[in-house]
Amino acid sequence: MRLILLTTFLLLSNLSHSASLIAGSKSVGIKLGGASIGPENYTIAGVSVNYFALDNLSVGTAYEYWFSGKPTVSKATVESTYYIPASEQLKPYFGLLYSHYFVEDNSDIDAYGYRIGIAYIKSPMFFSAGLRQEKYTSDRAIFSDNEATGEFMIGFSF
Repeated sequence: MRLILLTTFLLLSNLSHSASLIAGSKSVGIKLGGASIGPENYTIAGVSVNYFALDNLSVGTAYEYWFSGKPTVSKATVESTYYIPASEQLKPYFGLLYSHYFVEDNSDIDAYGYRIGIAYIKSPMFFSAGLRQEKYTSDRAIFSDNEATGEFMIGFSF
C-alpha cells in the first residue's frame, strides 16, 4: 500500500502568539492526497479540526473520503498530538489516534495507531513531515498494517 497525504490547515490563534501552539488555539485543515490498495488507486479528500487543550497539545477529529477506486472508503479519526517544544521553530511531535473506516458494501473496520514527525514553524507558515501507522482491530484490514505511511503538512496561521 502506498499512501501520500498532504494536509493544509489554518491555525486560528491570537496574532501575537501566531503559530505558537498555545492553549486555546484552533486549527482547521483540508486534506488532499492519494493512496493505492492493490490495483486500486484512490484520491483522498478530507477535513480536520483540532483544539490546543494545553500548550503544545492538540486534540481533534478528522474525516477523509477515498474515491476513484473500488470500494469507496470514508474514514473518521480522533487524535491527540503533542509538539515537543525543542526550539522556537523546530518541534518534534508524536500522537495517538483511533480511526473508524466505513467501507462500501463491506463491514466497517476499526484501527488505532500513532504518528511521529517534526514540525517547522516560521510564522505565518507551518510545515511538518512524519510517519503514521495504524493497527487494525480485526483480521480484515483494508491494507497492510505492517508499514508506516508518510504524512506532510503545510499550514498558515492568522
